[in-house]
Amino acid sequence: MKIPNYKIDQYCKGLIPKAPAILLYGQDYGLISERSSLIISSFFSNINGGINSFNIVDFSAASIISNPEELEIEASSISLLNAKKVIRIKDAVDSSYAALEDYLLKPYQDCLVIVLSENLSPRSKLRKLFEKHNEAIILPCYSDEKKNILNLIESSLKAEGINIDDDSKLLLANYLGIDRLITKAEIEKAILYAGKLKKLDIDDISAFLSDQASINIDNLYDLSLIGDIENAYRVLFRIQKEGVPAIQIIRVFIRQLQNLYSILYSLSVNSNINNILDNFKPPIYFKRKAYIKKHAAKWSLSKINKALLLLESAEFSCKLPKSNPDIITKQAILSIGLIGKN
Repeated sequence: MKIPNYKIDQYCKGLIPKAPAILLYGQDYGLISERSSLIISSFFSNINGGINSFNIVDFSAASIISNPEELEIEASSISLLNAKKVIRIKDAVDSSYAALEDYLLKPYQDCLVIVLSENLSPRSKLRKLFEKHNEAIILPCYSDEKKNILNLIESSLKAEGINIDDDSKLLLANYLGIDRLITKAEIEKAILYAGKLKKLDIDDISAFLSDQASINIDNLYDLSLIGDIENAYRVLFRIQKEGVPAIQIIRVFIRQLQNLYSILYSLSVNSNINNILDNFKPPIYFKRKAYIKKHAAKWSLSKINKALLLLESAEFSCKLPKSNPDIITKQAILSIGLIGKN
């Protein structure tokens, strides 16, 4: 049974007790983690002693696939000291389907199975199992939309008594949303940046962002698209040394290319590039406008589509077992740089 997007957070806080299993899947790992924690807190909210290490048991998907009986054995062994138990299965894939299907035929009332997975296609057997089951729940966890990010920024700053204007909120939101945990961490940094004045304007946000990894990735993107591969690699080396995940780099590139696609499409109607950039939503960081003009002159819609397919393939490869995401990212950056250079 699928919960509508607008009801998911409410559901996680007020869990339906009869749900035997919940599947959380999607591309936002931070959001999956956050919602999983809310579900566990809600599940244990009515028992004495709350949550402890005996309440929660973790399994890998590989373990469940190779020994499917372990799931039922663990679920049936509720401790005398604990009235409820959570079994959490990480990195689930379609191969986990058989073990979970068997368990859902006769689940244990006081045990909740939480299944965590990456993005699943509509044809996924695992996804279909949870969607069609009358009591099992499926919760998609996709990267935050701009509206959700703006609401999160507004509520977080309001709780701290910090004032911020709409343009500043939009600029900050433009650099957030890839991962919920990263988004929250960056908002907390912005709160600290506001200091005792309890106020953030466009100059504050610009200065704050100039020290963030997102600006470095934008610099990498800007250099790659004009074909400056040597300097792009220098920036990439610095970003990777700082520990920025490959998936974050790739997804920022995808978002920026989608923005460039919108700009080029607008140019077919309105040839005034300055007017388009000045009115683009969310606002473009002023220091980047010169680069974006160069991108618009060098790139076409067909080139952008080619680069997007390349990045989607790179993201998929990064998730494969034993892959080297840093090398995959370097190869993707090189390919985009060569497209830009030519």
